[in-house]
Amino acid sequence: MKQHSIFSLLFIGLFLSIWPLISVAQNSDDVNAIINIGASHFLPGQAVKVDINLNNHSSGLIRSRTQLKIVNQGGMESWSTLLRIPLKANQPFHIPMMVKVPEEEGKYVLRACEEESGDKLCEDIPFDVFKPEKSQKMSKIMVYVPEYETSLKQFVEEQNIKAPSFSWGQCMLCSYRTWQRLKNGDSDVSAEIERALRRNMSVIFLDFGPAEMPDVDQQEIDLPFRISAYFSGEAKPETSFSIISKSKELNYHLQGMESGNWNGFDKVTVPPVRMFLKVKGGTTKHLIQAGTNPYRFPVVSISTGRGHGKVILSQLLTDGRLLNLAGKIQGLKGEFHYDPLTVQLVLNLISMSVDNSLLQGASN
Repeated sequence: MKQHSIFSLLFIGLFLSIWPLISVAQNSDDVNAIINIGASHFLPGQAVKVDINLNNHSSGLIRSRTQLKIVNQGGMESWSTLLRIPLKANQPFHIPMMVKVPEEEGKYVLRACEEESGDKLCEDIPFDVFKPEKSQKMSKIMVYVPEYETSLKQFVEEQNIKAPSFSWGQCMLCSYRTWQRLKNGDSDVSAEIERALRRNMSVIFLDFGPAEMPDVDQQEIDLPFRISAYFSGEAKPETSFSIISKSKELNYHLQGMESGNWNGFDKVTVPPVRMFLKVKGGTTKHLIQAGTNPYRFPVVSISTGRGHGKVILSQLLTDGRLLNLAGKIQGLKGEFHYDPLTVQLVLNLISMSVDNSLLQGASN
């Protein structure tokens, strides 16, 4: 009797010691992955936080061998690592890690697959590696930024743009803050804009108008040279747009790159607000189109007459996406992420807005 008891105890002990090691072969039907990289556009060589969740849908332990890799458009692998993770039955496993994106610009995907079979464990995660670049023309332009536009002052400094401390140069760069002052009836701001235009300087408004759907239609905002704008909530937020202008300056260094889906703010680039313009004595040109028919034109160029500068009104949400401060900053209208494609478009808007004749004899 005693021997049987000892044998039973030995058998149970042996079973318990073996049971945790019992596992089933990994199968893409049993294991899937959820990957989040939080953004779509990165600088060359940027370290990116990647969150991976592996899920075992089988009834047994799986000793997962999951390959995580970066693949370019040509199918060439530029980076990979092997994750050896024991996955308990019907339980997820979270893996946070830092991944360095390639140094070479281009389009890539982050892929998770089963090592042996190569079967994908989730859909590929696409992303772009991109570095903003100033054109030769852009390098010659002097950009004036009003004193109260602190973020834009940081931007021109970060991009090494010539920026006089007084209202002079070829371009005046403004943001939501300037629009707010105009909305509040600040006559000094209006006069400064008019002086700039009379000096043949272009005036660019970034983040022009409200970023959120207004409860009621906004009052009409008057700009110099008989330009006025008002806004209606009869629109939806847009994540993508298309550049419809054939201007070489506006399209510079953006060939092959997507338009929109900028980092942060749920990738919204055009706010849920429709802009309407009244222009007397000038001409309007649509530069960017968004949405479906009836289309929206969130970026327009307005010519104010011979000898005067252009006015560029842009509703695209750039605030918080222009400064490369540890990848994330608190913007005026919410928490955004730095996006190199946003930077490139703003550089291109500046370049496009200035007439070539104003740069004759200017040096880089």
